[in-house]
Amino acid sequence: MFDLKCPIHNSKVIENNGTLLCENYSHQFPVEQIGGKKISDLRAVDNLSDITLTFSIPNIPISIENISKFPVVSDSDFQCISRENIRKLYGSKLQKEILYYINILLNEVGINATILDLGCGNGGNKKYLEDIGFKKIISVDYYSSDAEYLIDVHRLPFMDDQFDMILSTATLEHFYNPYIAFNEMSRVLRTKGMLIASGSFWESWHGNSCFHFTPSGIDLLCTNAGFEIKDLWSGWGFIPSVLSHAFGLGKFKRITYKLQSVFDFLVTYLKGSSFAKRHKFRTSGSFGFFAIKK
Repeated sequence: MFDLKCPIHNSKVIENNGTLLCENYSHQFPVEQIGGKKISDLRAVDNLSDITLTFSIPNIPISIENISKFPVVSDSDFQCISRENIRKLYGSKLQKEILYYINILLNEVGINATILDLGCGNGGNKKYLEDIGFKKIISVDYYSSDAEYLIDVHRLPFMDDQFDMILSTATLEHFYNPYIAFNEMSRVLRTKGMLIASGSFWESWHGNSCFHFTPSGIDLLCTNAGFEIKDLWSGWGFIPSVLSHAFGLGKFKRITYKLQSVFDFLVTYLKGSSFAKRHKFRTSGSFGFFAIKK
């Protein structure tokens, strides 16, 4: 269903007796055992690559004054499963905005849209996508027992122009060179393909998180890789972020989300919607965005 590419030599990857090989160079990819599962390892961790990047200078990022252009997905726009039920049923971090744009893909392209679940974690995103009808999904991760392949986003093992959508939730901060990673995501997406992704801004240093993101940073990365941002939103506010990451109250997230909602309502009531939106973006715990490959 998907054409694999050697991340070292850029040749086609073929299967021979259950083993993946680089077609032109006979490089054999190892198998990693994670949680009792054997997963082909296409990360090529012992092989170095030299990559040249091209930048446009100056490249002026989006400013806080420009955020009013981004829409706000409301209940009147899209009725969807709640954040709490998404976590309960799928163990996933799919938010209303993400579900909204996934639904657009379903309506515009259909159930045979090709989807790359990038940074799949526990596999919850794929389970949701399959439950709503999608048939062609491949789940990959740097290290997860629920991945079909182990990959490095900086050298994606896929041929060009294969996917209609890349879904990558809570991953951006783990890209050790985000410019390369965004270029790779652009390469494997078809023209007009969708990128839906999210990453942290105001969260604790966790795992191997390398860079935390602002809207300006996301805009620079998208522009450099040939994406146009169509929507950008606050993933969660500073109240649940601080209480979870500074005070260890993560198990009370439902309460902290409600506190954030009350705070946002009061700021909107006292200062107006424009001020409230700017404040939310300045203090967001994470950001999500929807972009189209030009």
